Amino acid sequence: MAPAPVFASARRILLLGMLAGYINALSFIDLGGMFAGAMTGNTIHMDATFAAGNWQHGMQIAELLLVFFLTAILASCLRLIVPPVCNFIVMAFLLCFAEGLHGAPQQVRYECLILPALMAIQGQTLARFSGNAIQTVVITSNLLKCAAAIAAWLLSFWPGRKIPRPSLATLFLPGLSWVAFLAGAAVTSLALGLHAQFPFLWPLPVIVLLCIDIGRAERTGQLD
Repeated sequence: MAPAPVFASARRILLLGMLAGYINALSFIDLGGMFAGAMTGNTIHMDATFAAGNWQHGMQIAELLLVFFLTAILASCLRLIVPPVCNFIVMAFLLCFAEGLHGAPQQVRYECLILPALMAIQGQTLARFSGNAIQTVVITSNLLKCAAAIAAWLLSFWPGRKIPRPSLATLFLPGLSWVAFLAGAAVTSLALGLHAQFPFLWPLPVIVLLCIDIGRAERTGQLD
């Protein structure tokens, strides 16, 4: 299967990045500093919490990490046997389920199960764009890739050096993931600042657009 055109990949990264930024920001606020997708930060948070003697909160973070890992295994299995659209449909159902539990007495406990599962499914469903490995759930590696591509592009003009000039996709797509993630987190801040109703349903239009886009790309053979 040929790599997807850069514009199509940019469109998907924009939607996926906004979705991840929204859910990660929502989890950080609702779960008291825990992230739905940033397992590096959660691991450090867990170690620091155990070191401080707060075993109950440390075990809660450990549970979140375990949910993310186990869901990633299940999502990988599902991705191998059904179209990627099915994984995004599962994400839509999980968001509806989370909204139904919003405000419940055990809301934090439920969100510790649902939110990392959402990010694990997204991370295992689409992670290649126009031939480039780009993870939309977290962005640290994408910033490094963008910086490396810019450095290679600058040095490609250096007289006497034969440094290959990176492609547009290599330069543009990793940086776009950061912009999209930032935009998604900003929408969360706006929604919660305005005390908007149904915060878990706000990402559903993004998932619908992704399903339409990815379904069409699969039919035409333009999905990495």
